[in-house]
Amino acid sequence: MNKKMLFFLIIGLLLIIIPFIFSSYNIFRLISVILGILIITISCIFNPNRNIYLIIILPLLLIFVTYSIDIFLYIKFSRIPIYIYEIKINEKISTYNSFFYRIYKCDNELILDYGYEKKYACSNDSLEEITVNDFLLNAEESYNQYKNKFVKITGKISKISGREQIELGLYETVDNSLNGYVNFNNDYKLQVNLNEDLTKYRIYDYVSVIGRVTSYNNGTIILQEAYTIPSDIYNDYTYEITLNNDTNLVNITDNYYLYGISTFYVKYAEDAIYELRYLLNDGKINIEDMIDNSGGEILRDEENNIIARNYNFDDFDILVCENDKYIFTNNEFDKNINLCNYGGLNEE
Repeated sequence: MNKKMLFFLIIGLLLIIIPFIFSSYNIFRLISVILGILIITISCIFNPNRNIYLIIILPLLLIFVTYSIDIFLYIKFSRIPIYIYEIKINEKISTYNSFFYRIYKCDNELILDYGYEKKYACSNDSLEEITVNDFLLNAEESYNQYKNKFVKITGKISKISGREQIELGLYETVDNSLNGYVNFNNDYKLQVNLNEDLTKYRIYDYVSVIGRVTSYNNGTIILQEAYTIPSDIYNDYTYEITLNNDTNLVNITDNYYLYGISTFYVKYAEDAIYELRYLLNDGKINIEDMIDNSGGEILRDEENNIIARNYNFDDFDILVCENDKYIFTNNEFDKNINLCNYGGLNEE
């Protein structure tokens, strides 16, 4: 082995070994290893007995060996690999991407995603929530800013396609936003590709999605590796009702009735106001969501049998009958237990 070959060999080995001493992400670690492999390969040229096949095979062998050691050190000692590139999502969250795997760094916790099979592995709360209108206001700029990053977007559903896809559109509110209605601008939308049961969602529903920004096409930003999470907007609501003096019992759906009430709306936000009937039919609200089963005034008949429980609210009462009839009543009306056996009038 001549001196020149030995010199290049030693330098190359040092460039390969030194990056393994450190355990933090730095692109220069990868550059050092690649440069070391290149220098060792060059050293073979100075071998009087050089073999062209060895010169071709050696760098591939060194890449395989160093890559295997790299993975082993991560699995065994949780050391940050060398053969990765970092996509920084925010100050605490990053993804380290390699040839066959990805590592999520979740506030210093490392989670291996071998084969890129996991969806976003960190906490949903670790991502800042962005409204779809802010995200799509300048769609191309948003794409350039978040390309290949995971994002959390909340907005209204403008389209549902089976189990595979939903779209969140850029929208503007209207005066009559009943049942979540808004005007969508179909020129700008977020296409969310996923695989999950979407039967619980409807057009105009609020939803939050987490996914990776992958591409942009003429106003449409596409998310892959995505999933939905219930929107926080449905956690709190108020009631908007209009009372009247009508003593007729009006059936709104199934075994639900209005008594002395003209309209009954549930308000989640200014652009998310729903008819009670709509929510009941769609299964988005039920009587258990509205009352506290441990409370309520017990109403009895003359024989002391329990006929109903009356739950009092600011502007209305809910009469929960033992025969599973539910009556939303004007709280200025007397609660006649005979209402539970009254068939009611026409459906509203």
